[in-house]
Amino acid sequence: MTDIEKVIEEAKAEILPFESWEQLPGESGGAFAAFCAFRDFGPTRNIRKAIEGVEKDTAVRAKRYRVWRNWSTHFRWRDRAAEFDKYTEKLKQAEHRKTIEAQGEMHRRVTGKMLDVVSKKLDTMNPEDLTQSNVTEWVETAIKAERESVGLVASSGKSEPKQGELTFVPDFEGL
Repeated sequence: MTDIEKVIEEAKAEILPFESWEQLPGESGGAFAAFCAFRDFGPTRNIRKAIEGVEKDTAVRAKRYRVWRNWSTHFRWRDRAAEFDKYTEKLKQAEHRKTIEAQGEMHRRVTGKMLDVVSKKLDTMNPEDLTQSNVTEWVETAIKAERESVGLVASSGKSEPKQGELTFVPDFEGL
């Protein structure tokens, strides 16, 4: 590599975003492919397992092991794979959060519909046809579902105080 090419590579590295798990300057295609096999093996990765995943011939595996071990040291495979793991975990968490938010919105819509149906039914029913047990059960179920949908109560029924919310123990109620 000439001096000018080196300067260009250094300038590109400063300007463009770069992820450590991408092919490094000076890393051959073979070394990078080996790193990818290592990186993609997962949290229990090691060089031997990665080689076994791509090479069935035991004689070739032994030769590759020495080469891959050298590449691993020279190109910091463990650090790069760990950074890749962190990155993919962040992506999974973001996707999981989106799923939870979408489910929460759906639950709020369904709960709202349920409460509307109950309200309409109550308006059309003869109050004398209702038992105290029916009314109490309906109200408790509707309130519980509504509180769960907005995150005021965990689905286990245990109250979870939110920021700025005061929670009283039974001994202090009414004071």
